[in-house]
Amino acid sequence: MRRYYGAIQSSGGEVLIISFESKARLAQLARQMRLPFPLLSDPERDVYRGYGLVKGSWTQVLGPKTAWTYLKLLLRGRRYHFQRSDLRQLGGDFVIDREGVVRYEYRSAQPEDRPSIANLLEALSAI
Repeated sequence: MRRYYGAIQSSGGEVLIISFESKARLAQLARQMRLPFPLLSDPERDVYRGYGLVKGSWTQVLGPKTAWTYLKLLLRGRRYHFQRSDLRQLGGDFVIDREGVVRYEYRSAQPEDRPSIANLLEALSAI
């Protein structure tokens, strides 16, 4: 998402990351990953519930695609610390207009399951 942030802003959009991680952990991730957009902490997962984001089964979250994703990160010298993370919580991507209407929604079926940036930009340009 960082790589496409300029294109998103040029389309009139903004990126906002919401996570159940603590504020301190999110600040650490933002520094480590040099993220230019805000990260908000939702430890009670109110936003997750509000947008219908659920926990996946162990089969969903420990599948070969997820293992491959983390292996690639390790091979690049990057590590993710799972000390307090909920590995089963699935995420989603949403495009919301200025009036608060959800114009695009994508609920992940697995941790690495995300929409393409092209789909997100297309949804953004339709607003």
